[in-house]
Amino acid sequence: MELPGVLDLPGARLRALREDDWALDHSLSRVADVAQWTYYPADVGVDEARERVARSLTQRAEGRGGRFVVERSGVPLGTIGLSLRVDGPHLYYAFLPAGRGLGLATEAVRALSRWALEHGADVVHARTMVGNVASEGVLERASFDRGPLDVEPDGVSVTRWSRRADSQPTLK
Repeated sequence: MELPGVLDLPGARLRALREDDWALDHSLSRVADVAQWTYYPADVGVDEARERVARSLTQRAEGRGGRFVVERSGVPLGTIGLSLRVDGPHLYYAFLPAGRGLGLATEAVRALSRWALEHGADVVHARTMVGNVASEGVLERASFDRGPLDVEPDGVSVTRWSRRADSQPTLK
């Protein structure tokens, strides 16, 4: 499954991550609740941010998934990606405070999961750390079904989510 370079959203777009997007990773790592609710490490330095972006670009080049920048009027507000795994694509995302409350996370999740389902995936997976109510709402509005609670190998409690091709978006 080769990921697209751009996906349009209402009033925004997803574009493939570029080398110069390290500054977005750097900024996201400095948002306390991004580090709390995602696997983003807190307070990464410039070199580590550049390395994280380089790893994402390698993942895309090798066909193992990739990330997108969520932009509105050319301003990066967050990131969303798919990791292509044996059991299907796994979606993940994080937004700067300026990108929240605008419906962009829900639209980005809908668009990228819809794209994956239209391009051969039977199901798209996501997970939220237990207690991440905002992200749970995004997935619910994007027609993901709540699955079981699980404990990751690192001991983090998560809720598993899935969206199948026959799921219809919730209008909210």
